[in-house]
Amino acid sequence: MRVALMQPYFFPYLGYFQLINSVDEFVIFDNAQHIRRGWISRNRILNEQKESVFINVPISKSPRETKIKDILINNNINWQEKLFDQLIYYKQAPYFNYVLDFLNDCIPNSSQNKLSEFNTILLRKTCSLLSIKTNITILSKKFPTIESANAADEWGIKVSKALNATTYINAIGGKDFYSQEKYLENGIYIYFVKPNLSPYKQFDKHFIPGLSIIDVMMFNDLNKIKDMLEIQVIS
Repeated sequence: MRVALMQPYFFPYLGYFQLINSVDEFVIFDNAQHIRRGWISRNRILNEQKESVFINVPISKSPRETKIKDILINNNINWQEKLFDQLIYYKQAPYFNYVLDFLNDCIPNSSQNKLSEFNTILLRKTCSLLSIKTNITILSKKFPTIESANAADEWGIKVSKALNATTYINAIGGKDFYSQEKYLENGIYIYFVKPNLSPYKQFDKHFIPGLSIIDVMMFNDLNKIKDMLEIQVIS
């Protein structure tokens, strides 16, 4: 079984979903410390000038050492309305109405408080739309008593062993950080995926890669996106 472990990003970029699609079990790493100005509560889309801008989920103030699973959404701010106002700039995109209907289903005006759980719901719904069959679980819920890893690159080992997995897949950015010898010593193969961010037409401007999956869905039909999900796993 192939396993991956990642923090729960807010409507992440295509490469995140390529990683999910490459494994059998995708584990939400909500036990990690929350990093401010990361991708947990924001991502990027295009604005009316066809430049990249941030979309955000406001979060309540918390101590610096707070774990992702304990980060709360600040629902005193009407962030949903602002988000949909920003999306209006896509009204000339070919799949605007379809994506807007999907997002209206994903982002109701609800009292959902925990950002990690909210992002997990968004990930599951997006994967379902894209026909990604990978099982998505939350680390703190599936293994509530799991001990912390001795080193940051050993979380993959702990999670793989807990799931009886023999293969751990990580984003290519961790290739120089993870010790393959350490994983092999624990009976686990480790591989990496390099995201494929091939250009697609974004209005009439130059292509801006790495935007939220929302941007990908605005300009590409589901069959095209499914093709984009297929990438090569390397050692």
